[in-house]
Amino acid sequence: MLEAPIMGTALLASVAASVPLSLLGVYLQIRRMVFLGLVLATAATAGAAVAQVVGWPPEAAAVITAVATALWLGSLSTPRHVPGESIVGWAYAAAASGTVLILAAAARADADTLHLLYGNVLAVSRDHAIGLLAIGTVISLVQVLCGSRFLLVTFDAEAAEVAGVSTRLWSGGLNLSIGVAAAVTVHEVGALLTFALLTLPPMAALLVGRRIRTVFVISVLVGLGAVCLGLIAAFQFDLPPGPVSVALLALTVPVMGVVGRWRA
Repeated sequence: MLEAPIMGTALLASVAASVPLSLLGVYLQIRRMVFLGLVLATAATAGAAVAQVVGWPPEAAAVITAVATALWLGSLSTPRHVPGESIVGWAYAAAASGTVLILAAAARADADTLHLLYGNVLAVSRDHAIGLLAIGTVISLVQVLCGSRFLLVTFDAEAAEVAGVSTRLWSGGLNLSIGVAAAVTVHEVGALLTFALLTLPPMAALLVGRRIRTVFVISVLVGLGAVCLGLIAAFQFDLPPGPVSVALLALTVPVMGVVGRWRA
């Protein structure tokens, strides 16, 4: 399978997407903000949709839109009677409806909608795969080097402030990482797989991991395993690789749940 250049490039892009998203998704699970990943993926899709309509580079538009959304949501003060999840839900509804309306006005709405929502890792060029790998490597290294600070502001923001750690700065840096990772990934593999990688591997890992470092490792392994097996299954059975990978990721959650109960 890997002898075909297109499959080797698809595997490279899949690995490059799964590692940073599986790492960053752990923070979203801990912060109970899993739908932030969906919002950022949808915002990136909306930015790319606008770019396609007006003739701008979709990759740059996706990154700018997702990063701006991440920083805006991170700095937003929630009204007293409205929970934070409601603000995230509002942002998703606005971005999703805007994407559909924008693409509906375009000449190639159907094809563009399918590509932006579900992606096609088999259509990723080698240059784009290498670029995705470079960005994913940088984001992953930042998480490894600065993980203790990110965890501190995630678990206990008040303790971080007492210790002299700027929660606004580090929370903004974490949101920035998530926004960039979601934006560069969504254009290549689609919003569905991007959101699944941000959500399902960390969820599965938290069901079996007893230590936070173990959770990060399991999350990455689950993400890598699912996208690689999904690519192989898609090749063997002539299926779309994105939805196959998402289905495998979804399957790991109940499996890990059973394993976690057996170990308890």
